[in-house]
Amino acid sequence: MMKQIMKTINRQSIGSVLLLFAIAVNTSCTKNFDGYNTDPDKATKEQLTKDNLALGGYLTQMQHQVIPSLVNENNVDINNYQLIFSLMGDIYSGHQGTSNSYNNNGINNSTYSMIPSWYGAHFLNAYKNIMAPWYAVKERAEMSSPVTFAIAQTIKVMAMHRVTDTYGPLPYLQFKTGNISTPYDSQEAIYDSFFKDLDQSITVLTDFIQKNPGAKPLANFDRIYSGDLSMWLKLTASLKLRLAMRTVNISPEKSRRYAEEAITTGVMLSNGDNAFLRVDGVSSTNPLYAISASYNDTRMGASIESFMKGYNDPRIGLLFNRVALPASSTPDYHGIRSGSRFPGNSYAAFSSLNIAASTPIKWMSASEIYFLRAEGALRGWNMGGDAKGLYEQGIRMAFSQPMGGTNGTAGDATSYINDGTSTPAPYVDPINNSNSMAATTQITIRWEGADFDTNLERILTQKWLALYPDGHEAWSEFRRTGYPKIFPIPASNNMSGGLISTRLHVRRSPFPQNEYLNNNAAVLLGIQLLNGPDHGGTPLWWDTRR
Repeated sequence: MMKQIMKTINRQSIGSVLLLFAIAVNTSCTKNFDGYNTDPDKATKEQLTKDNLALGGYLTQMQHQVIPSLVNENNVDINNYQLIFSLMGDIYSGHQGTSNSYNNNGINNSTYSMIPSWYGAHFLNAYKNIMAPWYAVKERAEMSSPVTFAIAQTIKVMAMHRVTDTYGPLPYLQFKTGNISTPYDSQEAIYDSFFKDLDQSITVLTDFIQKNPGAKPLANFDRIYSGDLSMWLKLTASLKLRLAMRTVNISPEKSRRYAEEAITTGVMLSNGDNAFLRVDGVSSTNPLYAISASYNDTRMGASIESFMKGYNDPRIGLLFNRVALPASSTPDYHGIRSGSRFPGNSYAAFSSLNIAASTPIKWMSASEIYFLRAEGALRGWNMGGDAKGLYEQGIRMAFSQPMGGTNGTAGDATSYINDGTSTPAPYVDPINNSNSMAATTQITIRWEGADFDTNLERILTQKWLALYPDGHEAWSEFRRTGYPKIFPIPASNNMSGGLISTRLHVRRSPFPQNEYLNNNAAVLLGIQLLNGPDHGGTPLWWDTRR
């Protein structure tokens, strides 16, 4: 169980967090950095051989906090991950299901009774561990070491798009450490700044790579690509493509332009380009291992069971563990339907995650990029290929990508791609039949016909499977498109008091309570920018599905 979860939530406002960080960075080791301020356009030999002391440490910190992954006292990062992702996007996407009632009879986030001490965690972690170190890099490196700042910008956008996709408006554009009250910006303005920041990073990285081929000035601090800046350039362009597609329903022309620009820059093409955070299982860890194996708080989701069983998906055994329940001696895969209510942890016997403490943590993979390109091509955009071919290549990439606790691969995808008959299976809950439900769709795998909506559902369904275990991104794409057609929570278990639609699912997180206490005027403006009440049923700016 999340034994330390309530102890590790430091219920501070953004202002108090930033003041503490400002004190810390003003006394940090920066004495060697001033000497680097020579020629910002051309790296010197000294710059390329020194460790970029202090600045590199900030980048490492940011990398480990995009998805909290450090081993620390009281399991702070594991518990933060559980609050930020496991009890939000991981279950709302249908990838996973909670196997613990958390001593509140299951009346919590999983049943749409949003718990303030849970939903505020993402906000606090973002400002303490992403925005504050990013600002320290900005102050020290924006002009004197632009390539360092470019990487920090990409990491910031990778982290903060998850935050705005959780809450909506944020105190963002005027952020600086030491500010007690930072005004909120609309999500549209925040996304505009994301594209601007990514474009600046692309320009800087392209220029640096041309002038310093093979140089890796940040190798000692980079837990993603070991300092390979050409890989960071691909990741930055790929992130631009992801965000361009996110806004397609609200800003289609700009989205197309940004997406086609990303392709021109050069996006991920193979699994060798994948962005995975390396963890060793000792000083850093994949938090899902503890949450599944030690806490026994998360299990396979009913929706992913339905799709993987129905499609005879060979990845199922790489991602989940087969179990024999008391009602049956035959081992099988059993998922939990989101919103199920039960005493204690009676669903802990269901399929746990096949994962190890040292399993790399996914930020982005080539399979996602092919599915994004397939959707763009389906819309008539120039994505460097046709929709069918890009869709099928996305599946091949997903099958050949190392996954799960063994880092195994699913083998050849040809028969899977050509399967035109298999459909998702009905869900059967062997403990409580009232949770059982027929499959929500009859979508097949094989690309057929020219119907836009049918093929969009195919793309998004296979993308959703390939995204696992990145439930937050899967939740965002589900909110944007309504695909895949995952199981809703049981209507009788919707504890939102009518604020969140069972049919449309949860759309966002409320703002943290401490913003009302310590940044009240700003958060009230944020609610105005949200264009709806501050609860989980109000859609975000890019979420036009009604």
